Formats: sequence, structure tokens, C-alpha cells
Amino acid sequence: SCADLSQFSDFARMTKVLAVLCLAALALADWNPTLIADTYINLGELNRDPNTVNCTRYAQLFTSDGILHSPGIPDAQGWSSIIAACQQSHSQVNPLISFQTLNIPVMSWNTEKRLGFSWVINGVRTSDGQAVYAPAITAMFMNRNAQTEEAWSFYDDQLIKTGVATAPPFNSTQITNLYTSLGGLGKGVGNCSAWAQLFTSNATNNEPGVPPSMGWESLTALCTRRVNRWATFLPSVQVEIPVMSWNTEKRLAFQWTITGESKDGKSFVVPAISVLFMQPDGLIYNSWDWWDDRALPPPPPAN
Repeated sequence: SCADLSQFSDFARMTKVLAVLCLAALALADWNPTLIADTYINLGELNRDPNTVNCTRYAQLFTSDGILHSPGIPDAQGWSSIIAACQQSHSQVNPLISFQTLNIPVMSWNTEKRLGFSWVINGVRTSDGQAVYAPAITAMFMNRNAQTEEAWSFYDDQLIKTGVATAPPFNSTQITNLYTSLGGLGKGVGNCSAWAQLFTSNATNNEPGVPPSMGWESLTALCTRRVNRWATFLPSVQVEIPVMSWNTEKRLAFQWTITGESKDGKSFVVPAISVLFMQPDGLIYNSWDWWDDRALPPPPPAN
């Protein structure tokens, strides 16, 4: 634990990365990511009554000027707009019994909080009385008090409205596979040049516990540090949700599992969520990752 580290005489010489992760572990104890996500996915209703919602409680997950991005409805900013968006969502599915499948809280390097979770929109479509079952992923970006400044949800809006899945708006699977495999696609452990080429020249990647990496050189170095943790690297993707914005920009969220063998022969299985924001041409300009870095093989020593 963080407290245990203080007994070592060389504590002052521990790496900056370890210090950040230690502070993050302590800070994560002062908020309830599972409760936040449950409140969000069930539109503020915490009493498990599937026929009612509490859109005021839902809106209060956000700061007073927070922004909600959801497929199929306009962005909502501020409590009154978020309440209206909540009511619109409830008008489509009632009763609503959504549930989480994965919840990953992260403390950013600057002590802001963010939360990624996978869930299922589950209930009854009000238009025809048919069952609704739609996989979803949400990314919440929060202040230090765990109030959401911006939330992005990914799901197939037509699957909710009609029961018919939308054809993928772009070739998301190729992007997902290259991203999760660090550019390797089964050809050894990673190809960092290919991985960096997924991004624009000035793109930013946000990995848990460390400052953002910006630009091809920094992204290649980040990828190399990841690759050097592994003797064998075999990631797998469980859920992939592509979204096309109204302005033709592309967004992609996926739940995946980091699996592999470290160079000292130990095996690792670590759940992950990633969210990519892309230009119309499919190049990533901003990406965010959620995983527990402490559950991965230790990074190689810095040169």
C-alpha cells in the first residue's frame, strides 16, 4: 500500500510514476465510481424502480455547466438541458433496467478524476413494447470533486429506437485492432511506427497515471515503453462501438482485455476501455485509455 512505502529508507528516490499511482490510489478511495455509473445509466433512479427516473439527480452528477454527449440527440449543456435530455431518453425506454459490465476509475496525472464504464441499455421500447438490449460505453471527465464536466456515451441509437442495428459508419475494427495490438496485428509485440501513424502529427494520447503524450515522436516513445513490458502480447476486444458525429467526425469506444506474458514469465489479464476521437479521414486526434496500471507488468527502467 502507499502507507507501506514510507518504511523504506530510499522512499524519496521512488520514481515519479509510482508517486502518481500512489496518490491516485488514495484519491480513488474518496469517491464511489460504481454508484456514479449506476445513477447515470438508470437516469438518476437509485431505488431500482424501473418505471421511474430522477432526472434532477441525474443532472447533479454534472457541474452546473457540464456537457452531455449522447448519440441521436443534441449535446446538452447545463442542468436544465441535461434534465431535458434525461427525460427524452426515458420517453424512449420505459421500464429501464440498465446494468454495468465493467467500471474503471482513473485518477489523472493532474489529480482530476475520470471514469470509463461499459453497460447495457436494457428495458422496453415505448414505441412498440419490444425489448431493448443495446451495449454502451461511457467516458466521464470529472473535476477533483468527482463532478462530471463532460460525458460521452457511445451506443447504437437506432438499435434503441427500432431494434435494428446500424451498419458500422466506418471500418472501426481495423482501427481497434491496430490500436490494441500496438500496431503489431500478431506480428510480434507491436509495431510502434504503424501505431503512431493511426494519429495526426499533433495528436494526444492520455494514458492512466502519466502526463499526456503529444505528437508522433512522443507517441512512438509511449508505444515503445508499452511494448517493452511484454514477451508475448495478446489483446482481445469484447465490445466495439463506432459513432459518426453530425459533422462527419468519427468517434470510437471499445472494451478490451490486455493479456500477455511479461519478460519474467508472469501472465497478466487486465480489463481496459479506450475512447478515440478522430477526424473525418479516420486519423486520431485525441485518445483516452482506462486501465489499472498497477495490474500490468512494471515498465522498463528509464534510460
